[in-house]
Amino acid sequence: MTIKDEILKNNLNKILPENIWDKLNISFYKKGNFILEADCKVKNIYLILEGKVEISYILNNGNRIFINSLDPLEIFGDIEFVNGSEVLYDVVAIDKTKILLISFEVAEKYLKDNFYFWKFLAKEGNKKLLKTNKAILLKNTLPLKLLLIQHLVKNNYEIKFENLNDLAAELNVSYRNLTRNIKFLVENNIIGKERKKITVIDKKRLLEFLS
Repeated sequence: MTIKDEILKNNLNKILPENIWDKLNISFYKKGNFILEADCKVKNIYLILEGKVEISYILNNGNRIFINSLDPLEIFGDIEFVNGSEVLYDVVAIDKTKILLISFEVAEKYLKDNFYFWKFLAKEGNKKLLKTNKAILLKNTLPLKLLLIQHLVKNNYEIKFENLNDLAAELNVSYRNLTRNIKFLVENNIIGKERKKITVIDKKRLLEFLS
């Protein structure tokens, strides 16, 4: 699919007018590929067309904390474009990912007077902030294990999903942390996990975590 096809398919032609289409690029990333690393210089605004990315940060003690996950038509690199700053976080593809690249040079030269482009940046920036704040509040209130258990109880002790990346995004947690907690509950015979489903085996023991 060409850049033109991607723009028209996703109704981005007001944000990205036809006169810049030949100045844009598309990059592909495999699962686990680093797209950006903390403290590096950013040269593009990244618009996700397919797949999913995870944003995380390494603390001084070496621990990595999950910040956010982004889905198709969400963006990153926008804050760095506006502020002229280096990126603070690592951005990693957690699925096969396709991204449209809008270079800062193109944005500055051709989009600085485009109302729709700036409205899109403002809307997506606010959306990311709210999403991150929600994740922080939830994680500071409850451990992930309890979030997962509450989600199971809420859904009648069974969760269906396309893949664990989607479930991690739904719970606003990292994929690695989610799989670690699922493994704990499976190994203790509290839940059973199939390819696209988690089912509670021992309701009594599961509910003990909530008491």
